[in-house]
Amino acid sequence: MSGIFLYQILNHYTKPADLDPGFLVLDNASNERPDWFEYWPIRNFLLREPLDEESFYGFLSPKFKYKTNLSAAAAYKFVEQSSTADVVLLSPSIHLTAYHLNVFKFGNTVHPGLLKVADRFFRHIGQPTNLHALVTTSRNEVYSNYMIGKPRFWKAWLEVTEQLFAVAESAQDALGVELRKRTLYRGNNRVEMKIFIMERIATWILARDSHFVVRVRDPFVARSRIYKLPGAIACDALKIAYVTNGREEYKDMFYLISRLGKSLNWAIRIGALLGFRPIRACVTALSSYWEKTGKS
Repeated sequence: MSGIFLYQILNHYTKPADLDPGFLVLDNASNERPDWFEYWPIRNFLLREPLDEESFYGFLSPKFKYKTNLSAAAAYKFVEQSSTADVVLLSPSIHLTAYHLNVFKFGNTVHPGLLKVADRFFRHIGQPTNLHALVTTSRNEVYSNYMIGKPRFWKAWLEVTEQLFAVAESAQDALGVELRKRTLYRGNNRVEMKIFIMERIATWILARDSHFVVRVRDPFVARSRIYKLPGAIACDALKIAYVTNGREEYKDMFYLISRLGKSLNWAIRIGALLGFRPIRACVTALSSYWEKTGKS
């Protein structure tokens, strides 16, 4: 019988009381492989548990509510309304990545060297990808494992991530050495590069394989830094237009707005503070979606 099985991961730093009781619990309190973060419990589940082909499965972090303002009840409801999809995306706002052509190019700005290592990995597994030309949008971008999918998606995801796992675990493989190198993350170098490539695998799959039917909940609901949303939404719309019909004008306009992003953000931020009516109205409207999400 088909169903919806949404798990929230119990990590070693999380108290059971901190989890939403509406979710099932995926226990990672033992923290056996801290270097693999949440991939470790998700991997173990997918390798060991039988899956119903028509059911949805999701594995969400303890910070799900904090990042999305969605309750378990709201998440279940949205997935239930998306029964014809293969994958449901519940990402936090993608207003940072929207200014970049794809999630790998954005990743390279915050984790230097990611683009080169990712390119080597995809070549290694026989799936060479031009990461300078790949376009990802709100229709396929997902972070923090906030994707809920049917087994056919999880099988495709696991097939790629297990190859990444194997390379990263190999002491002799030169690429494995690169994957194990620590990279910048929140002001320190404690996280290995493999994690940031791992979290982009789902987007890479969905951007390249149109056979998966994807349903996306509002990808621009944000708790803070609302002034970044207008430019991000415009960039995302231009990327979607470019992917849809291939007209270079849309890509040219995307690059223009992307390069003006910081200036545009400051203009919107200052305009809102000074009370310019059109700007303040826009920012107020965009801010309201966070509160509405919390009531859904």
